[in-house]
Amino acid sequence: MSEGDPGDEVIVIRYRCCTCNGTGVDSLGETCADCFGTGIENLGA
Repeated sequence: MSEGDPGDEVIVIRYRCCTCNGTGVDSLGETCADCFGTGIENLGA
């Protein structure tokens, strides 16, 4: 595979916020109140 080939990319999603599914945005289109917009679960679940 050549450099920049999408097959080389490794995407690691750790502890994604379960409220916003890691997007950082809630269902109303505002900053997620549970993760404060980071997309990372901070409740230790």
